[in-house]
Amino acid sequence: MAQLPDPVEGHIAKAFDAALSDLRLQIVSMGGLVIDQVSAAVRALLDGDATVAELVLSREHTVNELERFVDREAFQLIALHQPMASDLRMAKAVSRITIELERAGDEAKKIAKFAARLATGEPQGPVLAVSPYLRHMAELTNGMLRDAVRSLDESDAEMARAVRARDSELDHEFAAALRQIMSLAMQDARFLGATIDTVFALKGLERIGDHAKNIAEQVEFVASGEDVRHKAKHAEAGTPEK
Repeated sequence: MAQLPDPVEGHIAKAFDAALSDLRLQIVSMGGLVIDQVSAAVRALLDGDATVAELVLSREHTVNELERFVDREAFQLIALHQPMASDLRMAKAVSRITIELERAGDEAKKIAKFAARLATGEPQGPVLAVSPYLRHMAELTNGMLRDAVRSLDESDAEMARAVRARDSELDHEFAAALRQIMSLAMQDARFLGATIDTVFALKGLERIGDHAKNIAEQVEFVASGEDVRHKAKHAEAGTPEK
């Protein structure tokens, strides 16, 4: 006689799937907010707009609250449901992705703080000197973030791999911007303080790209069960993988 499915077990599985789906939606929402934070912070910097900078700073607590909420819910899911391997990977990845998004939000906050100082009289020369790079790097980082979050939402490992591939273009832009701004600093020492702040803004955008890449790696991990972070590190170092 065939064994009937356990209705309780089926109910638990459905509850787990619903909770995990809700967490993914929360990440997509958080990702949208962080993308907007990055875009607004760079806009505030380029336009010297203190109002937009303050908007970014005022929304920082929302990013942090979302990170804490999703991390707590992911931990409870793992503790209560003891999921199968693929679901366990997703639950763990969700927690890690929120950390990456929160750190990207932190970088946007730092850029916004610089923008607020710039609006109150800090020399604008260094920012103007590298404004094309700032704008292009912001477009790259936001595009990487958007596609990384979308790849999670759509379970698209190919899109995630494409995000990782774009990181080298962002690194190239960062290096070119540094050369440009160092040339300016050597010409006029009055810009030294503002130059340092601008370098940190550029570095912040480069780090946001790294966070997007890390999110994409988590998506690939969910899809394949293979931790591609170590493969990427070996490839960057030019050493064979063990």
